[in-house]
Amino acid sequence: MSEKEQNFQKKCLIEMEQMHREIEELRRELEKEKELRRLGQLELLQVQVDPHFLYNTLDAIVWLVEAGKQQEAVEMLSQLSLFFRIALSKGQDIIRLKEEIDHTRSYMNIQQMCYGDSMDYKILLPKELEEVRIPKLTIQPLVENALYHGVREKRGKSTIKVTCQEQEENILIIVEDDGKGMQPSQKAELENTLQEGGRVGFGAAAVHERIKLYFGKEYGIKIYSEYGEGTRVEIRFPKEIRKG
Repeated sequence: MSEKEQNFQKKCLIEMEQMHREIEELRRELEKEKELRRLGQLELLQVQVDPHFLYNTLDAIVWLVEAGKQQEAVEMLSQLSLFFRIALSKGQDIIRLKEEIDHTRSYMNIQQMCYGDSMDYKILLPKELEEVRIPKLTIQPLVENALYHGVREKRGKSTIKVTCQEQEENILIIVEDDGKGMQPSQKAELENTLQEGGRVGFGAAAVHERIKLYFGKEYGIKIYSEYGEGTRVEIRFPKEIRKG
């Protein structure tokens, strides 16, 4: 073998080794991303199985039965069953937007039965967006935030509104309430958490991180809030979910 051929062979081996390292690095990155997605989902599932929410709902069902309100008890139990069935979704990470909305609606129906006339909600989902694919457990954690950290702390009746709309090549989901709103320091802390990838924010950070992992860093959630004026959270992601 000539020196020229030997040099060419060495060059090929070096390039192959470099390519192997790059492929191995890419594989590790993909595995890391999948693990982050899984952990984000598990974290949100832990939020879903909030013992206080479950115990309060079961206590309410028992109270309804003891009060002779069997029909209301059956309805609340049906909503609870739907809530957990969609949350699990047979292990699927991505579900239809209609299913995600049904999951959120079941949660709000349960809470409305518990809070009575002090809380109302509205959900707007155009029929043409029902089949859009979305990571599950995206909307309900933000609705829960609105309920516990906005509506519940305000006197009088409050409303939570969820609006789904098309925005060019993206989907925009707006969760807004006319509750207490955030103090500037609270809003700054939550925004910093979203930016740094922390775990404060009662599920908001996990939702934000999962949206970015699935669709890219340019997507996620944004917070708009004025103390005494309520809070608006926007979720933005593309209509077409990437593979992988």
